[in-house]
Amino acid sequence: MNSRSQFPALRVVALVGLALALGTGLALTQQEDEAALKARLKKLDAGPKTLDVSKYPADQQAAYPLVSKKCSKCHSFARVINTPMVLPGDWERYIKRMVYKPDSKMTEADGKKIFHFLVYDASVRKADSLRVHLASLPTEKREEALERIHGLNPAFPLAPK
Repeated sequence: MNSRSQFPALRVVALVGLALALGTGLALTQQEDEAALKARLKKLDAGPKTLDVSKYPADQQAAYPLVSKKCSKCHSFARVINTPMVLPGDWERYIKRMVYKPDSKMTEADGKKIFHFLVYDASVRKADSLRVHLASLPTEKREEALERIHGLNPAFPLAPK
């Protein structure tokens, strides 16, 4: 008789106990994650609520009301302009998700204008952060991101400062 067959009930109790412990740990982690998310969003929402785009190119100035209107439909506009998100790929994924949300009433053309505005804005207002994020990308991804940024903001340098 081996030790496994001697105590099958004990194994079941141990497995149930482990599952409960893991479940409780996951629940606590999820609660902590939710609390951290709420705190982060509250901080973003408390930041500036508008942008001065008077020095932006005419096409970006024209896009600003659309961005403000569409983005504030589901959450505060402050959240959008205060987010640490700066990379074109990140904005692209986020905006695609928003376009496909039924309540957003955002067309693909709206999404494209919003993407262009947010990438341009990041290259101006968050240029230092953008450079740090770009530096962390693999060479091919960095070059691709730089091309996209430079296409919207030719003043943004293609080479790091």
